[in-house]
Formats: sequence, structure tokens, C-alpha cells
Amino acid sequence: MILDTINNVVIRTSPDPSHVVSKGHICGKGSTAHEPGNSWDRLLYPLKRERGILVRTTWESAINEISSKLIEIKEKYGPSSIGFYGGCQNTLEEGYTMMKLARALGTNNVDSCARLCHDPSATALKEMVGLGASSVSVTEIPKSKVLVIVGESLTESHPVLVQYITQLKSRGGKLIVIDPRLTGTARLADVHARIRPGTDIYLFNAIANYIISNNLQDKKFIEDRVEGFEEFKESVKKYSINSAEITGVNQDEIKKIAELIVQKPVIFSWGLGLTQTNGTKAVRSLINLALITGNVGLDGAGLLVYRGQSNVQGSGDLIKPNLFPNGQIAQENARELEGIWGFAPPLSEGRTVTEALLESDMKAIILMNFNPALSFPNRYKVERTLKSLELLVVIDPFMTSTAALAHYVLPSAMWSEKEGSLTSLDRIVKWRFKASSPPGEAKAELEIFSLLAKKLHLNGFQEDPKLIFEEMKRVSRIYSNLTLNQVMDFSAPSRYPENETVLYRERFRTANGKAKLMFEDQPTIKKGMILSTGRAVTRYNTDEMINRTPGFGRIPQVIYMNPSDAERLEIKDQDIVKITSRCGTAILSVKLSPEVREGSVFAYMHVPSINNVVCDELDEDTKTPKYKYTEISITKVNLG
Repeated sequence: MILDTINNVVIRTSPDPSHVVSKGHICGKGSTAHEPGNSWDRLLYPLKRERGILVRTTWESAINEISSKLIEIKEKYGPSSIGFYGGCQNTLEEGYTMMKLARALGTNNVDSCARLCHDPSATALKEMVGLGASSVSVTEIPKSKVLVIVGESLTESHPVLVQYITQLKSRGGKLIVIDPRLTGTARLADVHARIRPGTDIYLFNAIANYIISNNLQDKKFIEDRVEGFEEFKESVKKYSINSAEITGVNQDEIKKIAELIVQKPVIFSWGLGLTQTNGTKAVRSLINLALITGNVGLDGAGLLVYRGQSNVQGSGDLIKPNLFPNGQIAQENARELEGIWGFAPPLSEGRTVTEALLESDMKAIILMNFNPALSFPNRYKVERTLKSLELLVVIDPFMTSTAALAHYVLPSAMWSEKEGSLTSLDRIVKWRFKASSPPGEAKAELEIFSLLAKKLHLNGFQEDPKLIFEEMKRVSRIYSNLTLNQVMDFSAPSRYPENETVLYRERFRTANGKAKLMFEDQPTIKKGMILSTGRAVTRYNTDEMINRTPGFGRIPQVIYMNPSDAERLEIKDQDIVKITSRCGTAILSVKLSPEVREGSVFAYMHVPSINNVVCDELDEDTKTPKYKYTEISITKVNLG
């Protein structure tokens, strides 16, 4: 994006017509992205809690006291009682520095908001094909014969990418959408499979069985480049396409999907509707379809993950509690890091952010541009955890719901007030340049961490993002081939690992060069009414920025329900209802909509009270919450 400034104020955001992906397109949120930075309620100076309220303090006092408390807590409870967790709008350099600082203190309790969305994608991709990222660019979509989209609506979540669907269809390509809702993207589909929530693994296995039973798989690709086929073939035999009562998708639709995806080239893509339902197991099951059809490593074919924030991919690459940024938590990798960092990181696996806030007894947490008090499931439990901490430090430009609970709030610069690099869902790494300076006493995160490290007597920390970028490249191998000149030049290619638009043309990045099929059984299917949450095109996550953007207003406090369910429950349009799960309740107005599948209800994730209801059921492999799969009951509220 191109920013225009007057007197240190960003006054306009415009699209860049030369950008390799957006090509001059911008959405409503993008065109107003500068507005929150000019908000009247920006945090302008550090705050500390005294006698229950947050009062102004100095940077020197705040840094001194936070450092002293961290040392005290570390000595009393051990380093594993401390955690550092960050949002995904931060730069690579900020996330890397936060992660490094935590490990310098002796804890591997480091994580990012990538845990809440696409860690199942990264985990399954790394296991099966070798790299936890998309294997193909969105710019390849028009070259496909078929685009499969599972659990994602680009019209709501990634409107800039809809141009590629338009190009695909204008060239005769087909669109398959697998989604319980009739979304804007589903309306564009040639095949819309309105799947019953939670049955995705069954559906993928049934499609795989049909393909193999009818000898439609790519035999040569499987023989040359895939392992585990015979075991997979036997395992899927029990999954029949005659399963409409289970999945909600009839056998004619399944046959149609199977016959379309055995063509070449096909892109298999997915979003949070997959990762936040059956998590890693569901992603593995979808990847299996790409592998048995040989649709990886070709122009217009591959595996594509729709990431939700500017640096989700980069945050997931660098900040994990169970991995070092240079690989497994192992002695050999720790020694390599010691040679670069000057200290050896700990060898015990850390806690994910979901474990830290939902399942642990941690004593100190530092949060960087992260608002879990609003964004996490089972908000009651999260608030109790945050309130129980001996030290909660929140780094943020605004007084969020989480910052309001903190012992210290440190005002940070916004995205246009600092510089650094980010990694997009396309594996493109680009520099974000500084357009203005932060207001008041607000500081860039790199300066905050540098001050904290200095007070903790930790060496090797700096504020210059360019120097940190070069260090990061030494540590994280997938970034090692990039140069600052490439990253800062928006006309130059700068994809990791080696500028490939399409990965795996000849071999996979696994130890033996082959992809690995991983069969998963369908878990038990919930029988009650299912609540799913999702994005609105005009909103953004917890709405801290959108609520400070003129013209957007507030998100309607509604829940969408199928008319058939409403009739059965004697509920009318605009009735007030109580939504209840085992975790909590919310009071919302009903909006009847045939777009919602019978047996389920839908609410926008931006509705503040909805995460009172969404439960803290986590994916067993990655601890990612199942935001799209909460069993609920609905009762009408009698206002008379």
C-alpha cells in the first residue's frame, strides 16, 4: 500500500498497482487502514496499576519495575513460569526479538496468534510435504482447471483475491466450495458441498476411497513421489460416498467433486473452517487428496493456505514453544543458537499460548499486540487466568480488554510508524517502511524489548530491524536466501525458501524427498446444535482498529439461524435469544437466514460476547481452539 502523509500524519492509503499479488486492488479495511493510528484514544505514555487502577508512569520506572518483577518471579518459581506471546501483525524482527528475549530468560514459553488459526496447517504441511507453508501462490489460481476452497469465503476474508477466482472462471476453470454456509464465495461455485459441521474428514476419506476404487489416482506420481499409499488405500475403504446422512453431501456431489479433482492442475485451498473444526487431522485428510491425484508441484496446482493477518505465516515460522527457529528443540540446535546468540536456549518444551491461558498456572506473561481477553474461547476462564497473574504486561497502541487487566501497559507504535519485514500467505517477504512517528511517548516494540533486555543485563539485543533481519536469516534457514535489497524492492521476487512460486516440482522437502500420506479416522460427530463463527468483510478480528475507523459503526449483535430450526424452536426473526454452551452464555438477536445450514447457527467472530459461548476445546496436536465447532442450546428470552 502507498501512504500519503502531511505533517507526520498519514492522511490516505492507496493500493500499489505494481504489487505482484494485489495488482492495484484494495478492500475497504485496507483503504482506511491508516485511520486507527489517528484515533483520539491512542495510548501516549506507560501505565502501571496502583490500588486497582492504571495510572501514568515513566518509561524508566516501568522498565525497571517490570525487569525486577521478572527476575523475582524467575528466582521464586523458575523460568517456566514466564511466557512471551505476540500477535501476528508484528514484523518478523519484532516476533523474532520477543522470542529470543524469552529464551534468554530461560523459557520456551513463546507463541503467537498463529496458534489460534493455522498452526494445524503448518504442522500437517511440514509432516507431509516438508515445509509448513503454501506450496503454490494465489497468482497461480487462474492457471488451474479446478480450485477447491474448504472452510473459507474469500469474498469476506480476502476480497482482494476474488480477482483470481474471476480470472479462473473466465478461462473455463471450475470452483468447488466445501462449506456449511452459503457464503458469497459459495455463490460463485460450480459445486457447493454444504457439509455438516465436523464431518470434513469423513467426506475427504469418502472422496479418496471413490477415486482409488475407480482407479482414478495418479499411479506414477504415487509410485515415484509418495509413501504410505497401500496402508492409506486399505484404511479409507470403510468410507462410503453413500453417506449423506453423515456428511450432508450426497453421492452425486461426491462423485462430481472426485471427477473434477483427478484432473490437472488443481489447487487445494483452505481456511479456518477446516483448522478450527477438526484441526490438524482435517488438514492431513485434505492434503491426502492432493497427493493421490498428483496435484502438487505443477503450475496451477498445489496446497494453498489462506492466512488471516499480515504476518501469520512469519509468526508461525519463527515463534513456537515446541521448536527453535532453526529446528527441533535439541542439543545440536541449541549449540548452533548459542554460537549466534551468545547464550544457550533451554531444552524443555514450552507452553502454547492456549495452554498458558486456559490450562496452566503461569505467574508472568508479556503480551505484544494480542487481545486474548476478547479473542480467546471460554473468556471467563481466560479472564480468571489473566487476573491471577503476578505480572501481566501488555504492549499495545490501545486500551484493549486485555490491557485493562494488566499491571503495566506499554504504548506501542502502529504499523505505519515503524519498519520491518513480513511474510504473506504466498511466502513473499516484503519490507514495511515507516511513514510517520508514533504519538506522545509511544515506542516501537524493538525499542521496548531493547530497553527491557538492557535492564535485565542481557546482551545481543538491538533496535535496528535491518540488523535483526540479517541475524534472523542466520538462524532460520528458510529465510537464508533472501536479501534486504530483494525484500525492500517491491518489483523484485522475494519468496522463501528460494523464490519459487510453485514448490516441490521435483522433490518434497522431507528427509527422503517423498511426500507422506497420513490417514485419519473421522472423530465422533456432535449431535446437537452447532455454533460456528467467522469473519465479516467490514470487520477485523476483535475490532479494536475498526471501531476506531470512521464510517464502519459497530458489529450487529446477532446470530444467524436457519428458518427451519427457528420454526421448530418457535423463534421468530429479531427475537432475543440466549445461546448457552458448557462454557458460558450470550444474549443476541436472531436473524433468520437460509444461508445457514439446518442444525447449525452462525455468529461473527467480532461480536464481543460470542467467545463467552465458544468453548475451549482444543486440537490435540496443536492446541488450536475449535472456534467453528461448539455444541450449544438456544432458548428464547421472554421480554414481557
